[in-house]
Amino acid sequence: MMKTIGIDRDEISLEEAKSLKTRIESEQNCQVILYQTKRGFHFILIYDSELTKKENFEIREKYDDCTERLKLSKLRDRIPDVPTDILFSMKNNHWRRRVW
Repeated sequence: MMKTIGIDRDEISLEEAKSLKTRIESEQNCQVILYQTKRGFHFILIYDSELTKKENFEIREKYDDCTERLKLSKLRDRIPDVPTDILFSMKNNHWRRRVW
């Protein structure tokens, strides 16, 4: 069970990211922190209540989380006590930057 969900979206503009952030907040009734990465954006969705892994995957699929990341998360889900929803703060010497 978890209270946050990470979504990785590459190749979208800042305007598209801000629009998606607003849409997610409205539809999910949650807070969203937006980070700019080297190739796109990370969205951290923060909920007031716990979510199941099934809900996590459904929400990530709904908002088009990176398909490769989803695939790896589902493989990791087969291993007990291993986190499945991981977003890196730094990748290939590039730090993500909070933008909203």
